[in-house]
Amino acid sequence: MRLVNRPLALILAAALVAVSIVIIVEVIGFAAHRSPLLVHWSTWYHWGGKTRWDAFVVRVWSAILIVVGALVLILELKPRRVTRLSLQPGDDATDAAVTRRGLAGTLRAAATGIDGISSAKIKVRRRRASVTAASAARGRPAATALTEPVTQAVRGQLDSLDLRHPPRLKVRVVPRGR
Repeated sequence: MRLVNRPLALILAAALVAVSIVIIVEVIGFAAHRSPLLVHWSTWYHWGGKTRWDAFVVRVWSAILIVVGALVLILELKPRRVTRLSLQPGDDATDAAVTRRGLAGTLRAAATGIDGISSAKIKVRRRRASVTAASAARGRPAATALTEPVTQAVRGQLDSLDLRHPPRLKVRVVPRGR
């Protein structure tokens, strides 16, 4: 939601500035000329003066605004996607974490550090880390033989980070494509 919040905040700020400028111009114009300059607000003023609060149009617009406000509130209260994984603190005053992208890079380095692995694709989620390593060899038996060393290297790297809630590890080694 953070990606949507920033443009919406910019649009809202620009709209508030524009409305403020129009109001200032209208107040100065009304004080000087006794007539509207940019917006014919006097019709709205007279309509508002003769419309009761319990009128149907007021109820409809109130319901629409309440629904829109509730939707925005629900969307804002939804928890953000976890981008950092907490590390075990050395003491209570320390709060350390590693980003999911940083953890993926570390796990990729551990996987490609094994002889016979040419590349690795890593997906780190909050509770699971998936490693798909590509073997330099073409055969399935060679790729299968590398699964255990890659798993040990990646597991050792995860253990050395001392994450508070380490993700479950899923390792797959595929043979090189043709």
